[in-house]
Amino acid sequence: MPVEGDLILWTPSTWKGLSFRKSRNIRAVRNIRRGVSFPLTVISQYEHSRSLRMLLQGEEFAINPVWSMADFWAKVFHPRTAIGWGLDCWARIVGISRTLQLKGLDDWFGFFGGGYQPFGQAPFYDPEGTSSYTMDDLNLRKAVFFKAAINITNGTLASLNRIMSEFYRDRGEVMVIHVSTMRIRFLFTFELTDEERAMILREDIPPVPAGVGYEVMTLNPEGVFGFAGSGLQPFNHGTFVPANGVPTNAYSVSTPKA
Repeated sequence: MPVEGDLILWTPSTWKGLSFRKSRNIRAVRNIRRGVSFPLTVISQYEHSRSLRMLLQGEEFAINPVWSMADFWAKVFHPRTAIGWGLDCWARIVGISRTLQLKGLDDWFGFFGGGYQPFGQAPFYDPEGTSSYTMDDLNLRKAVFFKAAINITNGTLASLNRIMSEFYRDRGEVMVIHVSTMRIRFLFTFELTDEERAMILREDIPPVPAGVGYEVMTLNPEGVFGFAGSGLQPFNHGTFVPANGVPTNAYSVSTPKA
C-alpha cells in the first residue's frame, strides 16, 4: 500500500488488504469510521475456519455501530425527524411535555371575573370533568419548534405576531394585540380545536413576555354580526359573539406542569 508521510493513501471501500505498517497516524486512514472488518481481527490459526468466520461476520453485522449512530441521529438527535422518546427529550429541552389538559376552569359555573361561566352556561365544578390529551409525534414536534421560537423571541408585538402566524398558517389568521396595561390578546379568526385551545391556554407555551398577562379570543368574521367596515356580517347575516368567543383570561385556567 502506498504511504505518503503520515497519510495512508487508501481508496477501496472495504478494509481488505489494509495495512498500518509505517503509519504514525491511524486517524488519517480514509473511512476509518466504517469500522474494522473481522478478518483483520482473527488470529492466523482460525482465519480458514468457515464456521468461525461466518459467526464473526454475522456478529459484526449485528453490532455494527454505524447503523445505531444513524438511527440515533434520525430518531433522537435531529428534531425534524425525532420520534417517540427522542422527541420527548426535545420537549424537555424546550420546557414542555406531551400531556395537555383539555378542559380548564372556564368550563365551570362561577363568579364574574374569574374566568368562569354565568348561570345556565356551565355546570358546577366536577374534578372528574377534566381530561388529559397526549400529543402524538406530529403535534408534539410542532409544539417543540413553537416553544423553541418563543424561547428566543425578543418579546415585541412584531415578533409575537410572526411566530403565531407561522405556527397557525395552515389554520387561518392570528393576531397578537395589545389591549391593556401589561396585557395582550391572541385573536383567532377560526375555531380552535380542544387540543389547540388547551395548548394556547398553557402558561408555559404561548409567546408572552415576562410579566405580561394574556387572554385568548376566537372570532370567526363569517358568522358574527358587526358594524360596517369591521369585516363582520350585517343584520340577518350573523349572530352576536358567542359565549366561547369571549376573551378567556389564560391565568384563570389551571395547567399541568411539564
